[in-house]
Amino acid sequence: MNTGAIHVEITSEDERVVGPSDDGTRIRRQHGSEEQCADWFDYIHERFGNTVSPGGVSMFLPVSRAAVHKRLKSGKLTAFLFHVTHRERTFFGRERSVKAQPYVYIPVSECKAWAAEVALRPENLQSFLRSLGASDEGQEFLERDPGDKGNRSVRHEKDMTIPEVVKFLFP
Repeated sequence: MNTGAIHVEITSEDERVVGPSDDGTRIRRQHGSEEQCADWFDYIHERFGNTVSPGGVSMFLPVSRAAVHKRLKSGKLTAFLFHVTHRERTFFGRERSVKAQPYVYIPVSECKAWAAEVALRPENLQSFLRSLGASDEGQEFLERDPGDKGNRSVRHEKDMTIPEVVKFLFP
């Protein structure tokens, strides 16, 4: 089931700052100095909102980093990477570029869309509905109107229906 995952829109002007995408993915790579990295980071957060690292995606849904990497490689999740680089001379006098491990940021909006997609899968929806309807007999006085007792023209439902769950997940 696809909820129409929301991907951040990247314009041609954005591409100048965030870098080109890797083939077949939504991974955007940029290279530069530490000073350029700070400007890049500010631009990412101003333009695309809050972001998290691949390990931080688990705050929004229970997935491993491997699942995040798989989704990134398949082009279903956007990531912004920045490689801090500098030049150095080899022992033989040749110049080469040195790249540090990249900073990686994933938009929170896409994490939330992925979480909604997972929640609406049939196998997960039933367990989600059961968790919402966990039996708490002490709360029945809040859910039932005493004026409805014995009134056959009123029906009470215990579980939420799918449209109500969608309204709950997408207010």
